[in-house]
Amino acid sequence: MTDDLDNPTPAPAANTWEAILDVLRRRYPGQKDSVLFCIYKLQQNPDLTLRDFGAEAKLYGIPMAGRALYSARQILGLVGQEASRASMTLPAEPPPHRRRGRGPRPELESGESIENKVLAAVRQIQSAAGAQSDGLRDAIRQAVAILQRALGE
Repeated sequence: MTDDLDNPTPAPAANTWEAILDVLRRRYPGQKDSVLFCIYKLQQNPDLTLRDFGAEAKLYGIPMAGRALYSARQILGLVGQEASRASMTLPAEPPPHRRRGRGPRPELESGESIENKVLAAVRQIQSAAGAQSDGLRDAIRQAVAILQRALGE
């Protein structure tokens, strides 16, 4: 019986996609293969678009989508740089409903976060509603007093 240490599985050649993917997986843990493929291509040429390498990804069996390219651009710090490039077809910032808690919260022009503005607005609405309900309670008390006097109680 032979030991696995005596016959290790040969490592893939350094210039194969499997070897490159292995290195990328260790460098960017938790990323999908589609994002890693985009990172690999963008490291070669940051001006590439999905159309430029989509067919190549298909050869490796990697499903491609614009989100993978955008994620790769974010990881490499290419988002926001030269946003006017014609080859860049994705927005510089994802819509707020797609943020899912990633990164810092967007800041308003005054430097205050959107969350703080919303909380302040909610407090103001609650305060106004409380004042309005107090006014209604007073009006009801007055109406009850008038009715009691009218009925002679």
